[in-house]
Amino acid sequence: MNTTIIYNKRPLQVAIIGAGLGGLCLVQGLKKNGIAFQIFEKDSAANSRTQGYRIRIDKTGQDALAACLSERLYTLFSETVVPSVRVRTLNAQLELLTDKWVDSWEDGEANAQPDLKANRLTMREILLLGLNKQVHFNKKFVSYEKQPDGRVCVHFEDGTSFAADVLVAADGVNSRLGAQRFPAQELVDTGSVCVYGKTFYTEQAKKQVDPVLQTDTSVIFENEIAMIADAMQFKSTFVKAGEQYGPDAGLTYTEDYMYWALIGNRGRFGLDNEQVLTFASGELFDCLKQVTSTWAPTLKALFESANPESLTIVPVKTSLPKDAWKSDHITALGDSIHAMSPAGGLGANTALYDAALLTACFTKVAAGDIELLDAIAQYEEKMREYSCNAINASQQGGKKLYKQSAD
Repeated sequence: MNTTIIYNKRPLQVAIIGAGLGGLCLVQGLKKNGIAFQIFEKDSAANSRTQGYRIRIDKTGQDALAACLSERLYTLFSETVVPSVRVRTLNAQLELLTDKWVDSWEDGEANAQPDLKANRLTMREILLLGLNKQVHFNKKFVSYEKQPDGRVCVHFEDGTSFAADVLVAADGVNSRLGAQRFPAQELVDTGSVCVYGKTFYTEQAKKQVDPVLQTDTSVIFENEIAMIADAMQFKSTFVKAGEQYGPDAGLTYTEDYMYWALIGNRGRFGLDNEQVLTFASGELFDCLKQVTSTWAPTLKALFESANPESLTIVPVKTSLPKDAWKSDHITALGDSIHAMSPAGGLGANTALYDAALLTACFTKVAAGDIELLDAIAQYEEKMREYSCNAINASQQGGKKLYKQSAD
């Protein structure tokens, strides 16, 4: 017999599809403001799927997290990240460049609030704290239907259902809910790909990888391809957080590592436009060897010493909300409505900003200051405006990094 989650009537009940960073930031904001919610994730567990390793949180993202998280959780987040102290720009021979930059980057040496480098899994575990009763895994969204009383009933593959006053799509770039609710918002493959991985600080890596790549942030520009390398040396801060919060924090310990990612057009990687991006780690290593054959040996050592299981290749996709739509009880945040290139590092931070803005709107509804549909309409109007600006900035960042067209 199928078990159906029972809806308990509350002044405002929010259902969120997708337990990524944006969705979890939203529910922490709802929890902080006493608003009822449930969040549903198709994965079997928080760590069941690799979704990148290092994530940079800029001022926009930091402010959004501070607004949504409790003081305790934000302090814990702050204790498990590494400030981006320095960003250096280099060519593939590791020679310093002085004429390369992307406007959305922040250099800690020149900025009072530098970007923060977080381990993605650690950040997600922090955002999950205190949500055991409200987070449901193995819940694959199938469809939704609007009910006569204005609520929305969402149906899952396992036969269960849940009804809420408002439904939020937060299930990422290939959002099934987003596709149903906003069918006109086309997702576009830019023709570019991103290959990323991580290299642990083994004795071999520390000897063979150039010392300049083992600290701070390095951005490599070379022949229509760009690479970023970030030193993720957070062991001391991670231990400090563990000592302060103890085992109840539930954080998975992570060894220090060097994160790296290459981005460029498919042709630069020797790939056809229609080629399916399914490769064994050995095939990806061969691809990297071909692309970086003329690069400095101490730079290539970063890939040669990499953890084979960490290698991943993904297409770079983008979408752009265009014409305004009529708001109703289903809305969206993050990549589910405005996917963008990782070139400018704005995607996750824009999703966090979505979460903070949506939290503020729902808080006004719960206080009786505004009607629900009016609040959603206000959120969507602002979201369309700033996400459009962020997508444009990401496209310009791609043009500067590896000559991707910004048209």
